Amino acid sequence: MTFRSQRIVLTAAWMAALATVASCQKKGDSAQEQSPVPEQSEITNPVGFVWKWEGTQTAVERIVPNDPTRYTLEFLPDTTVTAQIDCNRGHGKYALDGPAITIGPLATTRMACPEGSLDAVFGKQLEAARIMFFRGDTLYLDLYADSGTMQFTQLPEPPKN
Repeated sequence: MTFRSQRIVLTAAWMAALATVASCQKKGDSAQEQSPVPEQSEITNPVGFVWKWEGTQTAVERIVPNDPTRYTLEFLPDTTVTAQIDCNRGHGKYALDGPAITIGPLATTRMACPEGSLDAVFGKQLEAARIMFFRGDTLYLDLYADSGTMQFTQLPEPPKN
């Protein structure tokens, strides 16, 4: 196994453990109220879905958008990615190589979003994505240098903005 393969496997395992710990630390939830994480994933490819950002877990904090539908990601079959980044839109290219993923650079509109927006954080984190994995119907993107894990769930249909 090459160094890169070992790093990908170790990073994916570490981030899966971090996601499990983070889910157990949700405010107001007890361990008995937690539903088990499915062992097998039904989804193996992000293409064909619009993904809304539920938040990012870093080593020191959990970043959560007020309205996840304002932060979306769509992977198109032609290796183009489109994003709703709060009050802005972005597009660029993505590449998948097994669990390895690269996104961007993203070309975005430059409207000034309202105070409290996470537009800059979301855009930077997308471009820092390095590993992709699924748990059930949830997409996770591990960020460069173990700096965090983004969590996405599917939108039933594209947002109307």
